[in-house]
Amino acid sequence: MLKKNSIVKFVFLFIIAVLGVLLCVLPFNVPASTNRYNGFLTSIEKSMDINGGVVAIYDCTLPNGGTSNLDQAIDNSIDKINKIFSTEGYNDLNVIRQGNNKVRIEVAGALEEDRTFSYIEDYKEIKMTVQQLSDTVTDPRVFVDSSDIATAYPSVDYENSSHGIVVEFTSNGLTKLQELKDFASETSNSTIYVYLGELKSTNLLSEISVDNVNDNTMFLSASSNGSYTMSDATEAKEIAYSIVSGSLDVKLNFVESSYISPALGENTQLFIGIASLIVIVLSFVFLIVRYGDLGLLGALSMVFFLILYIFFLQAIPLVILNLSGVFGILLGFVIAIVSNIIIFEKIREEYSIGKKIHLACKGGFKKSLWIILDGHFLTLLTGIFIWIFAPVSLKCFAITLLIGTLLSMFTSLVMTRYFVNIYLPINSTKAKRMHLYRDKNTVELKDDGVEIIKEEANSAEGGGINE
Repeated sequence: MLKKNSIVKFVFLFIIAVLGVLLCVLPFNVPASTNRYNGFLTSIEKSMDINGGVVAIYDCTLPNGGTSNLDQAIDNSIDKINKIFSTEGYNDLNVIRQGNNKVRIEVAGALEEDRTFSYIEDYKEIKMTVQQLSDTVTDPRVFVDSSDIATAYPSVDYENSSHGIVVEFTSNGLTKLQELKDFASETSNSTIYVYLGELKSTNLLSEISVDNVNDNTMFLSASSNGSYTMSDATEAKEIAYSIVSGSLDVKLNFVESSYISPALGENTQLFIGIASLIVIVLSFVFLIVRYGDLGLLGALSMVFFLILYIFFLQAIPLVILNLSGVFGILLGFVIAIVSNIIIFEKIREEYSIGKKIHLACKGGFKKSLWIILDGHFLTLLTGIFIWIFAPVSLKCFAITLLIGTLLSMFTSLVMTRYFVNIYLPINSTKAKRMHLYRDKNTVELKDDGVEIIKEEANSAEGGGINE
């Protein structure tokens, strides 16, 4: 009965391992949705030295054409530029000043035709009033303008099945918005009119009831009385970024851009993938050839290690993979392999002195515990030291090494042990299947005493002779 339960558990574990590998590498369209699942491996953020990217340079001018406070205006705009690209999913970016009046934008993984760059050039100011432009109202009082906008991003009104834009205000903008609401209440105006671009009737973007304004956000849907439409997510995104661009303290005038190839060439990721796959396969072959069934259990443990490793690499925001991070991943993998080897070698030692298989396994894990903990603790200290004191380019190495070290402890001391425990009911007598050997004259230690192993019995036991 125990043997049958163990077989069922291994089948279940095998299915989980296969599903985990597929989730790591296989992209697919999510059923009943327009979303696409790209796989954990693809979702790992990659830096410019692996993924390549775009470097674009913009000349900055003040909207009013002056030069006073230009430095401060550029510094204020850099934050918002960062937010625009972060919203687009670019996390490895660098926005810096270059010279007196230029901004340099470096975006890993971007292409020159990426429309995000054109979005930030589309400078349009937003204006909010409670008076609609008409033949009689040509100069309405503007309460809120682009300087009061913190950010804007596309959204969906699921209740009405329509696309729109969520606008967030600065603290000063919230004060002005409250003034607008108070003025609307005093004058019995119930509608806020939002214009994007020059203040003219065709540039009416949205009409929103004063009662629908939340504490610090406003949802804008396209007005039928203006020329703007938001029929799909793309149009909503373009308008949202026009609003954000208009909220910049400077206008960005394109100067030049260039595509930067990955540091190791266009096929960097392919080369890294092939090399990593070769290392993984050779490691699994070594485990299986040297340790037999124990090696198979170690390989299964390493599969779960890799699945968890890839999952955490894409889930932790601090990880933006560069070449040093790749070496950290490989080192973490080697540490996990070595941890399993230490355990299996200790099991072999325990069996060679006469212990039965199940006692040898128990003793092997016990004797390898502190060796593994000591080694991993020193590696963790090294990773923390590198992360604190090393330059930025090496921080990814430290982070990937720390993740790999923690997962190595878990998989070797917990998962491998669990796999061995559920394997023993399947085989606890055939030592050759686990590549366990001892001298034919070795005294076998029993649970309740000591017995000399007879030469004839040794052949039946399955233990070979160490030459």
